[in-house]
Amino acid sequence: MSVKNVTMKDIAKRLNVSIVTVSKALAGKDGVGSELREKIIATADEIGYVPKNNGANSEGKNQIVAIIMSERYLNNDNSFYFQIYQKMIKSLSLRGHIGILEIVRKEDEEASNLPKIFRMESISQIVIIGEMKNHFLESVVSTGIKVIFFDFENEEYDVDCIAGDSINGGYTLTRHLVKNGYRKIGFIGNYKATRSILDRFTGYMKYLIARDLRMEEKWIISDRDKDGRFIPLVFPEEMPEAFVCNCDEAAYKLIAQLNQAGYRVPEDIAVVGYDDYADNVLPGVSLTTYHVNTEEMINQCIRVIENKDNEPEGRKGIMIIPGRLVVRETVLKRNVT
Repeated sequence: MSVKNVTMKDIAKRLNVSIVTVSKALAGKDGVGSELREKIIATADEIGYVPKNNGANSEGKNQIVAIIMSERYLNNDNSFYFQIYQKMIKSLSLRGHIGILEIVRKEDEEASNLPKIFRMESISQIVIIGEMKNHFLESVVSTGIKVIFFDFENEEYDVDCIAGDSINGGYTLTRHLVKNGYRKIGFIGNYKATRSILDRFTGYMKYLIARDLRMEEKWIISDRDKDGRFIPLVFPEEMPEAFVCNCDEAAYKLIAQLNQAGYRVPEDIAVVGYDDYADNVLPGVSLTTYHVNTEEMINQCIRVIENKDNEPEGRKGIMIIPGRLVVRETVLKRNVT
């Protein structure tokens, strides 16, 4: 059920102004004319807008942070984001803060229904782990509570974002394959599903273009549907020599399906993954992958949380945290003639 609290979005709609203008007016910041400011304040009072409590203790340090995640990231037995949540909770606790998780159901995300956690007046900040629907993000941002996007970017909203270096990761993995003698390289992933997959695909394409290497559309294989559910991979008649996968889970699914089809990894086809997430593995497979530095991403996230408490108007923008290549055994050194 949707939370019916009055938000800055409601004020903005009534006066036909932006949410940023409403926020500035209510916060007493520059950039809003006195007449419009008075109208905004009067409208806020008229429709019952109540500013959110900042959630800090008497010393202004400890905070209660709402952590939001779409249920689709848990539907595929893929607990990568849940692992991130657990690490984030621990790190917040060590700094004296409290993190509370709420999983958003598909129907609530589609309908832009705010999570029940928003009923807590003590919530000071929101961390959204993983990309979500734009209209849902708009509803969250319009509450006026400080928001951080974690592991994705969205330039439509003026909020801080912390993300891994997906473009460079895709580039690095593709370069590793080429350096080892591979020239016909495919990509596993639905690049329309999330921004991070698109960025990894972009890095893959970037290196191929830079080296004037062949790219075949038939070698770009989708691994999931529009709702993020994994689907069986459909192999082309002519297979490439190697695949860059958008995540480790897709890589393991690819290897299993290749084995079923009679291919050997890496003797016949090389495979590289992304994330370096060890909880979802195939026995006997030592996957070459790109390690995402989730620890540093979480550290940066907490710094942003604390910076916003000390400097309410402070902005860090989009922070890209680099990872690193992890070389294991799913790529062979080939002799190139």
